[in-house]
Amino acid sequence: MSYAGDIRLGDTIDVKFCTVSTTGAPTTLAGTPVVSAYPGNSTTQLTAGITLTVDFDTVTGLHNVRVVATGANGYAAASNYALVITTGTVGGTSV
Repeated sequence: MSYAGDIRLGDTIDVKFCTVSTTGAPTTLAGTPVVSAYPGNSTTQLTAGITLTVDFDTVTGLHNVRVVATGANGYAAASNYALVITTGTVGGTSV
């Protein structure tokens, strides 16, 4: 996923990304997919406040991640987060 800019604590952001097959064709993210946020260099995964919409707007392979970055969801001011697919498959291959 790409850099989404400076986000203030309490903001809600949307980030879109694509998944493709080995041939480059857009492919659905399957297998009960989950996106997690990693703060800084931590190995702690945050999943609270993260909603993944697979095949956004019925477009195969286009997905949306919505993050509600509140303190109640575990996010902190002046921190960096990486969004990562932690569970899911594309074309039968674990991503």
